[in-house]
Amino acid sequence: MTCKFNYRGISLKNKTYSDLEQLSTKIEPGEKLSQARTVDVMVKKFKSLLIKENIEVTNEKINHKKEFSKR
Repeated sequence: MTCKFNYRGISLKNKTYSDLEQLSTKIEPGEKLSQARTVDVMVKKFKSLLIKENIEVTNEKINHKKEFSKR
């Protein structure tokens, strides 16, 4: 039996849901992912992108860690 504490639900606008449906066929060529798996993959990829850009993600906001040189 699935543990109910490992999952949560989200609400999406109809347009966002439609976009998610389309993206679910594009992420893995030749395979249609579930909406939950599509969101999971997209979040992991986006978080990886932020880490590469040296941007810290917190619950409150996104903090840019890049230092700007003074002129």
